[in-house]
Amino acid sequence: MTKSNSVVPMLSWLCISLWLASVQAESPAFDRTIQPLLAKHCVECHGAEKPKADIRLDGPVPNLVDAKTRERWEKVYAMLVRGEMPPSEKPKLTTDELETLTKWIRQEVERGVLADRGGAGRTTMRRLTRVEYARLLQDVLGLHFANVPLQLHEKLPNDPQNPTPVNDGDLLTFQSLHLKTYVELAERAVTATLATEERPRPFEYRIEARGLTPSTIYATHRGFLSKFPPLDNNKTRLAPVTIGSADCTPDGAVRLPPIFRVDNYLGRDKINVGSWYISLPYFEPHGVLHLRIRAGAVFPSGEGAPILRVSLYNNVDNERFGKQVASFPVTNPADSLRDFDVEIPFDLIDFPYVLFQRSKHVSVRITNDYMPIADRGPPPSGEKGKPAPPWPWDEPQLVIDHVEVTGSGAGDWPPRRHRELLAAGDGIENERDRAGAILASVAAKAWRRRVEKDELAPFVALYEKRRIAGDNRDAALQQPLTAVLTSPFALYAVERKSEQITPLSGIELANRLSLFLWGTGPDRELLELANDSRGTLRDKQILAAQVERMLNDPRSHVFTEDFVRRLLSLDRVETDPIEFNLVQKTFHSHQVAALREERLKNDLALEPVRFFEHLLKENRSLYELIGSEQLVVNDRLARYYGIDEPAGADFRPVAAPPDRCAGWLTMAGVLAAASRGNKESTILRGVYLLDRILGESSGTPPGNVEPLEVQAKADAKRRQLTIREQVKLHTSLNTCQLCHRKIDPLGFVWTDFDYLGQKIVPKPDKPLDLNCSGTFPDGRSFANLDEFASLLRGKSTTDRYQFGEVLIRSLTRYALGRQLTLHDDPLIADLVAAARRDGWRLRNVIISIVLSKSFNQG
Repeated sequence: MTKSNSVVPMLSWLCISLWLASVQAESPAFDRTIQPLLAKHCVECHGAEKPKADIRLDGPVPNLVDAKTRERWEKVYAMLVRGEMPPSEKPKLTTDELETLTKWIRQEVERGVLADRGGAGRTTMRRLTRVEYARLLQDVLGLHFANVPLQLHEKLPNDPQNPTPVNDGDLLTFQSLHLKTYVELAERAVTATLATEERPRPFEYRIEARGLTPSTIYATHRGFLSKFPPLDNNKTRLAPVTIGSADCTPDGAVRLPPIFRVDNYLGRDKINVGSWYISLPYFEPHGVLHLRIRAGAVFPSGEGAPILRVSLYNNVDNERFGKQVASFPVTNPADSLRDFDVEIPFDLIDFPYVLFQRSKHVSVRITNDYMPIADRGPPPSGEKGKPAPPWPWDEPQLVIDHVEVTGSGAGDWPPRRHRELLAAGDGIENERDRAGAILASVAAKAWRRRVEKDELAPFVALYEKRRIAGDNRDAALQQPLTAVLTSPFALYAVERKSEQITPLSGIELANRLSLFLWGTGPDRELLELANDSRGTLRDKQILAAQVERMLNDPRSHVFTEDFVRRLLSLDRVETDPIEFNLVQKTFHSHQVAALREERLKNDLALEPVRFFEHLLKENRSLYELIGSEQLVVNDRLARYYGIDEPAGADFRPVAAPPDRCAGWLTMAGVLAAASRGNKESTILRGVYLLDRILGESSGTPPGNVEPLEVQAKADAKRRQLTIREQVKLHTSLNTCQLCHRKIDPLGFVWTDFDYLGQKIVPKPDKPLDLNCSGTFPDGRSFANLDEFASLLRGKSTTDRYQFGEVLIRSLTRYALGRQLTLHDDPLIADLVAAARRDGWRLRNVIISIVLSKSFNQG
């Protein structure tokens, strides 16, 4: 081991040894002062026999270097300062006793943090989340394709599911499974970018709707173009184009009705019906297939825009398989046609391409994937043996004028992405130097910093090894590029480890900022500021201006979606088996109802995110998140809420109806996430509000407790009780009261909303108990949701539960990429005080976090 390599671990062990020595030196003070206090007030409930909440306080001096031990004592501290410990029926600590005990906990927790994290109070190495790493690959390799979103992160192992919205470096471990899958994904991405084989045979087809000759075959119209551009040796190939039951416009363009309803058939698995089915002569499915679709739409009154859906599709030997690759609304009218580009990267999309080889065709299907946004009754049916009556509803239609199809071998060769990736080597004759320049360029982007020449030596050596093995000069770059993209510098956000708190370097600050707001590495402008030797980026005005610029950039959607979805657990809406009962309202068709429900769930999960973005864009008060006269909805959600507007699939601000004026608290997606598909969800809602809105852990429930509805089914007497009575009976045991006395009174605030977030309207012949009153854990009471939200706003700076502070804590955790400790309390106090002076403006809060010492120092 070299001297430079041995110094750091020796210093780290020295710090820990000195801390442990200091603890041992002070243990007599613990024995004389702290232990007697614990024995007097705490050990009765938290001793060796059945300690409450699994917290024992009867042992020797605790080792707070251990993170789990430290977390346990932080919970003790929180309960002491909130007056929850000792419980109300036990003798209280005197003021002097409380000060002695809390001061000791604070000091020991801070010292534990410093010893655990090398004196910096931070995580100096954090593995990128799987989403961040997938985005890194796309940015470095230029893997962005027109209208085709890649989900590369789905090919990587799931990250730990943490209940708090924090990309916590302590939880993001790295195991052998990670290495295998990360290398496989990087290798696949590099292979998809580099064109190392011979140029594929180029082809270009232009398929005109008005040039097709229809003939009836199997209830479809099949047409063939008589002329295509020549391929090889001036031979002409035909591309069969199948068009389902479709009308033509007066100028000859094709109208595609929604795929769910063609010839009164409800579903979208009937072969080729209602679609363009482009079947191209077989070619090896590598590279990028480019479609340019000239299209418009017909919009009936009160309906949304048709959805243009592109799929890879095959139906041969009864092996039918479809894979959606693109889906987007067409919002321009049919009399104003426009081009829509779709780039299909074969190498990055999972599809059984062997089916194409069997059929000797490569097939792409274009459909109108519109789903109704309004309820539909059962479809009309006529007498047996007679034609069905006319369809009573007008649906949006997709109008297609023509489609151009271009193969990966057409145009310039090698492809643009290949040329851009290797551009750093242009003009360099020496192969070794060329490879070094290319690897240095890619490493600088992937590692998000300047790269020293000696760091690249192993990667250049790997390149030379592949050249000796016979690879051409571009193919020989595949392995070293994969190695660069899977090195620790790419997989981890790395910061210097220091025994003293010191300012971050410019590049460390730039990386921390870009991962916070964009979930990827810095762009060129941010890097130039970071690498300025004058420390330009650390200037507060320049740093604040960068935050403004980055928040205005579309890439900030990554931050808003990830933060809000995790804070409010909105993924539950899409993944939990929540039944929206749409079958009877959607032609009595399970299949179409399932598709309609899928899109409704997606919109419900997006609404709180889009609302947060709206407030952030206009720099409005964060308290509008729990009280606003506006909603941000699209046409589907407007129908769900009974609002006449807006039209179209885009989210936009509208006036909120009276029962939707509490921001997140009255959004159906939030209520659905809190209820989790349970009709009797009072306790679940209480847990959700305590954890997500009040920012306090609800604890871990016993594993053998049945939900209320299960208990009611098994006990006829319980079924006769009101929800409040059932909850009271459910939580009557003393062991349950510790948590449920905080949880249950909160859950009643949503009593007048059902588990789908819809307002409950009592029927005259079936009265309901819609009592929404309850209490906060600190004893303050509320009569309804309005009073609940009012208490959350906090009339006094000393009020215990203030939504503004809770949100600032969550944003700060997310920005720092770690859990907060008692050590961070002064930071939160400063951020809250600044926000209060500034009117709680959301954008300014984020700027304040970035300008704080904790964000700028390590």
